[in-house]
Amino acid sequence: MKLLHREDVIEAGYDLPNTGLFASIGEFELEELKFGGEWVLAENEVLVTDGHEQRYLYMLVSGEVAITKKNDQGNSQQIATLSAGAAFGEMAFLSGGVASADVQSIGECILWRIDHERMLEFIGSNGTAGGQLCLNVASILSGRLVDGNKKVVDMGKELQASLAHLQQAASAGTQKDQALKQMQGKVANMQNAFKGSAVQKSKSNWVAVAASAVALLSMAGLIGVFMAGDDSSEAEAAGLADKVVKLEANEEFYLGLKKKLEDENKELSKERKELSLKNESLTGELASKESRSMSDVQGLRDQLSQAKRELSEAKDDIVRARRVTPVQPTTRPSAPVETGKSESEEILAWAKRNTTLIFPCAIKVTKQTVNLQDKAKLAKIPVSVGGALRAMSYHPSSPEYLVVAQPVGNKFLATLPITNSNFVEAVKPKYEKYAKGAGSAGSRMANPLASKPKPAARLSSQLSSAGQPAKSSVPTSLDGQGDGGAPKVAKGRPKGPQKPENVLDQLPAKTPGGSKKKPDLSDHGANCVCKDCRVSKIGKGGSLFPDL
Repeated sequence: MKLLHREDVIEAGYDLPNTGLFASIGEFELEELKFGGEWVLAENEVLVTDGHEQRYLYMLVSGEVAITKKNDQGNSQQIATLSAGAAFGEMAFLSGGVASADVQSIGECILWRIDHERMLEFIGSNGTAGGQLCLNVASILSGRLVDGNKKVVDMGKELQASLAHLQQAASAGTQKDQALKQMQGKVANMQNAFKGSAVQKSKSNWVAVAASAVALLSMAGLIGVFMAGDDSSEAEAAGLADKVVKLEANEEFYLGLKKKLEDENKELSKERKELSLKNESLTGELASKESRSMSDVQGLRDQLSQAKRELSEAKDDIVRARRVTPVQPTTRPSAPVETGKSESEEILAWAKRNTTLIFPCAIKVTKQTVNLQDKAKLAKIPVSVGGALRAMSYHPSSPEYLVVAQPVGNKFLATLPITNSNFVEAVKPKYEKYAKGAGSAGSRMANPLASKPKPAARLSSQLSSAGQPAKSSVPTSLDGQGDGGAPKVAKGRPKGPQKPENVLDQLPAKTPGGSKKKPDLSDHGANCVCKDCRVSKIGKGGSLFPDL
């Protein structure tokens, strides 16, 4: 025998039939069974040996197999021939026993087989299909038992008729030879009938075959006993009747097994329907939850859009408010003095307000070793106590930590508590410089990007030159409020008023003698590009090339 691979089966296009053993099994489960078992190629080989362990259930896909049985003399006798679609080996497969006959392939055959473990695995994972498979096996067994019991009953009737003839022959000595010949003829006819029915039927019954063999042996024994006496024939008939009773009991057992499997199949179908209903209910609940969540998300999106619109309006208000610039005070407020704080706390508070003046800042590690890592976290660079680092900024979620890097390069970064570095000492010189410059008119340490205020005297002169009287009351508060509470706005005029378009024509011409007069351009032509013509045409708003 040769086991076929999955690729060989697919390439050859072998499929399991949907009748017999695989009747009423779905396409998906049938496909799973197709590659759940083994595919075998046999050519004139013995597949099952009588008396040996048999643990496979076979299905004949193509070809034919012969079922043979050895008699008492050791000669093999063919009792059945199976064709494609027939199953065999189910009795020994279910009972876990040994085979009761030999099975040999006739020519080349393709067979499918499955063992106990794979069969149980399929039944466990496919409840409905597994139950249907068990029902099909039980149906095959019950059909064979019914056929076997019918044959046994017919044999019993024939034996009873033969016994009646033997009793009549015993009473009439002259008819003894004739009765023996008639009995031998009936026995031969029974043998031929069994052989013919076994060859025609594709599904053989091992129990029926065994019962037939027992019946034939019993018939031969009855003939021998008749030659000796009539008492033993009655005992043989009684033994045959007991065997018939046992076969009927076996039939009842398998019918009960079939009914049990049908009940289990109904329960599995009921559980499957319940699971389908639960699945539908869960799907509906999930859909409703998704719709509610989508509505909530839409509400949040609307709120976010409203907030964005309000923020945009607020930005527009800020821009419009910035167009009115209040008069800058003549004096700067003194540097803020923090009361109740230590010097280091004041330095840290000032550093948090002036991050653009502080970072980047060179610092050193004072406590614990710092491990710098790249973004992919593939490499680490340890920096021990006393090592130099560069503070890049405060940690975005925790101002008590610094984001530090190497003195040169930003590839490797780490977070460092402020208390584990000399950050305060490194920032202190800048803070002292700020404290010295705070309060002076020329200091712009707090905000180097702020515009310089105009001097008060120059502002007063501009107001006077614009035709408005200079006001001596200049607000000194930061909010730009005067005595009446209204903001004081400085109004000015442009330094250079707009010139007329013929300003060049009004300019006096320069002559070598020093006198200024207008140049004569009458003979230069319309396309002349000399200096005087260019000045004249551009001043009048014309073009140097009128033809174009």
